[in-house]
Parts: sequence; C-alpha cells; structure tokens
Amino acid sequence: MPPKRTSSDRAGRADPGAPVVAAGRTDGRSSRWDGHRAARREELIAAAVAAVHELGAGVSMDDIAAHSGIAKPVYYRYFADKADLHSAVGRAVARDVVGRVTAALDRPGTARARLAAGIDAYVRSVEADPELYRFVVEARPSSRSGRADPLEDFATLAGLRASQIFGDLLRLGGADAGAAETWGFGLVGMVRTAADRWMERPSISREALVDYLTDLVMPGISAVLPAELLGDAEAVPPGRPGPRAAP
Repeated sequence: MPPKRTSSDRAGRADPGAPVVAAGRTDGRSSRWDGHRAARREELIAAAVAAVHELGAGVSMDDIAAHSGIAKPVYYRYFADKADLHSAVGRAVARDVVGRVTAALDRPGTARARLAAGIDAYVRSVEADPELYRFVVEARPSSRSGRADPLEDFATLAGLRASQIFGDLLRLGGADAGAAETWGFGLVGMVRTAADRWMERPSISREALVDYLTDLVMPGISAVLPAELLGDAEAVPPGRPGPRAAP
C-alpha cells in the first residue's frame, strides 16, 4: 500500500518537525530526525515499487509521483535523482530475493534438493513480478550520487551465501573448499542469465528450467562429495521434467 499522503507531500513542502540546531552543536532531536528520514525513505521506496508493479518497468518520475499522490520534490528531498531512487528500489528487491533464496538453500535435504530449491526460489521471485524485475535490471540510469549497480547487492550477497554453502559441503566431504567462491558466484551468474533469457522466451516450464540448471551443476558437486552428503544426486524429482526423463 502506498504511504499515507500529507498536505506537505502534495504541496512539495519540507517535512515538518526537522530540528533546527546551531552549527557545531548536537541535539537529541537530530537522531530522531535521522530515524524519520530513514522511515520516510522506505515509504517512498514502497510507493515506487507499487507504481512499477501497476504501471510497468518504463515508469517515469512523473508516473511514480502521480500514482503515489506524492509530489516529485518530496522524492528529491530523500533521493538525489531518479537514478538514486532506482538504486534504492534495486537494493530493496535484492534484500527480498536474497532472503528467499537463502531460506530455500538452508532447508534440510540432499545437495541436489537444496540446490534445486535455491534456484527455484530465485526463478519464482522473477516470475512473481516481472515488471519490477525488469525495472531493476534494465536501463539503469547513471546517478550523480555515485551509487553502485542496483543488483550489486543481490549478486554479492547471493554469491557469498552460495559460496558459504558450497564451502560447508566441500569441507564436510573432506574436499578442497577453494572452489567454493568460484562455484558460488558462477552459479549466481548462470542462474541470473538463464532466468533473464527464460523471461524473454519462456519456451519451457519453470520446473524444467530449474531441473536443467540443477542437472548442469550437480556433476561437479557429485565428483567431489561423498555419496552420504549427496543422497540420490542423479535422481530427477517425480513429476518434474529433466534431461534424463527423455527416452
């Protein structure tokens, strides 16, 4: 739900309640104002996300302002420019996606089951709100604020989490964990690129996409891990198509 509008939002005036403190002095109200600004930023990010969801990835600042009923000058008091808001939306999406993928990867089960669950969580996230995903990954404007790529947080956090899980598995199997980071970041890059293509041309089901990607990665894992850590690594889950399902 878009944030509640105030009369100052509609008029584009400064938010009330900002403390006036002489230079060089501190005031307890300053920290409270910082908290208000952080909360207000989150509300404006949520309003932008709602606008993208309803209007599509090509929304402009005028579109976002009209959809939310909040004047553009209000956004520009909290974000340097549209690119800064774009980056903030990207980081919010990244936190959500990484949380879902991490929860899926942390579930108990065989190496294959956990890998498939993590890939599936990412693809489901993309499938659930394609316009928001496209907004985040396409046509990223440059910003005078110097913010990084909106998906840098996702790529880094997801890659590090996948690396940690690979490292744990390799160490449990008594294997060299030096491959963990390469595997982790390589997996994230592969899944992201494959999902992008699938979004453009969904010629197979999501289940088949996840199964194919899992099958591509599992031989490398099964080559270094003992059978007790893998479970039935070569099995395709019942009811889910995969390369081995073909006669």
